[in-house]
Amino acid sequence: MTAVAGRYGISDVAFKKKCAKAGIPTPDRGYWAKKEAGKPTTRTPLPKRMPGQDDDVVVAGEDRYGYSRFEESDLLGPLPSPPEFPEPIETIREEIQKAIGKVAVQREVRIWPNPIRRRFEEDEKRREKIKTLTYVSSWDKPMFESLFELRRFRVLNALSVALSKVSGPLQISGKEARNVCFAIADQRVAIDLDIPWKSRTQNDSVIWSPRPPDSKMVLAVDPRWNTEEARYRWEDDADGKIETKLTEIAPEIVIAAELRYREGVLHTYKWRVEGKAQFEEELRKKQLEAERAERERQRKLEQARVDRLLRDADAFRQAQAIREYVQEIRRATPDGDAVSKSGLESWAQWALAQADRIDPAKQKAFLKSMDHEAK
Repeated sequence: MTAVAGRYGISDVAFKKKCAKAGIPTPDRGYWAKKEAGKPTTRTPLPKRMPGQDDDVVVAGEDRYGYSRFEESDLLGPLPSPPEFPEPIETIREEIQKAIGKVAVQREVRIWPNPIRRRFEEDEKRREKIKTLTYVSSWDKPMFESLFELRRFRVLNALSVALSKVSGPLQISGKEARNVCFAIADQRVAIDLDIPWKSRTQNDSVIWSPRPPDSKMVLAVDPRWNTEEARYRWEDDADGKIETKLTEIAPEIVIAAELRYREGVLHTYKWRVEGKAQFEEELRKKQLEAERAERERQRKLEQARVDRLLRDADAFRQAQAIREYVQEIRRATPDGDAVSKSGLESWAQWALAQADRIDPAKQKAFLKSMDHEAK
């Protein structure tokens, strides 16, 4: 455990907790010593994946597939096989129903789950506080002592007891205890347990709109935010109240976790397929752009060579014209002319030097341009 944990930069205790949370069996104390001594050892087989549990276990760092883009190596590499779920949902449902069994609501609850117990404790503090207040507003009054709220908590307690058999602790947040979910393996399945949406006012706060005792109760599993749409939905009706349907409801909460997991895996795979296609298309466009840019560079380079060639040809003609001009001046100037022989020759040497300076053939300019293009 210590050796393997060290690879991930965590302690063996933290590593063992990761394994325990994921349901991965670890060797008992003394396992390796017995194995080295040739004594018999027992290797616990890896159990099958629990409903809602991820196939991948993140030991250290973050799950980049969930929170960031795929790396370039993922997108350039071959696609993995499409996700497959060999166990049918109906088979999982039957197993969960068998594990949970019958779900009944207790009339008298002696031990409440911690999230509910804390709400009762908060209510007790409010009762003590209003004893000292001159003016008591709705905000200061206890929130969970009405018959509807007590009924609501008994239903949640029954579900909490049932789902604890399959690792589904109840979680409640918010002042009015309306944010409810069950932690099923690696998923969080939200529960909306309240009056029907159509019966709720624009401000459905329990503080300002207490639920009447005889209010119809609706339970929605995995509801869509701020709508009455949900994956599953039950309500008080002619077939019975919510309490009579909990044996059916509890397994569906677990099934919702498994469906959320499968949908997430399929979404991630689809995201990777689309990301790979998009990445390859971007690479193709970049390649086409690079090829176009190279052709344009070569075109400009060739045009520059032609322009340089024409300039050199013009310079060569000018140099030749200067030399011919100097020769013509020499022939046209007799020896007895007033222009001194030394002055004429001095001028001729200067003019010929200028011709050599601008003559690209003399300066080997074409060789310099060829070296520059080669570089």
